Amino acid sequence: MSVYENIRRMLQRLEIPFEEIDHLAVSGCEDSQHFRQQAGWSGASSKCILFHAKGRYYLVVTMAEKEIVARLFKKEFGTKDIRFAKLEELTRWTGCEPGAVSPFGHIREELPYYIDEDIFKAEYFMFNPAVPTRSMRIRTGDLRKVYAALPNPVRYFTEDEEGRFSFREEEKIRPN
Repeated sequence: MSVYENIRRMLQRLEIPFEEIDHLAVSGCEDSQHFRQQAGWSGASSKCILFHAKGRYYLVVTMAEKEIVARLFKKEFGTKDIRFAKLEELTRWTGCEPGAVSPFGHIREELPYYIDEDIFKAEYFMFNPAVPTRSMRIRTGDLRKVYAALPNPVRYFTEDEEGRFSFREEEKIRPN
């Protein structure tokens, strides 16, 4: 099953309403934001980054306009040696192309997710569902339900005024 099909099935199983638009292929967050604005959508636009640290991979989900500095995760990941995943690693671990990495729906259950709490300040969350020619939009309250239903480890992070991160685990409450 593709990541896109996995996302659609998960949203349907959880009874989460979603919207979809088709657009020209995107190569990054800026392209996606442009097409979403053209469609009249508003909300937090996703940026998904796959990090490699100490032989493991970590998916960080934040907003398109934010810059995520790898070194700020060094304490959480237990190493100073952190890097962005290489293209072949990104494809192997997420099943996605650069610019269309989805914030959930990946087949690998051992892939930990790190979610930026600032996303939940917006009413909607917009993302590419592993397809560079498509965008989806769901309510951020429903995004919490998605992460609670995943078998993957999920942690949330916040950033203070001085650029320090704090982390917390999400309760694994399974929605009905």
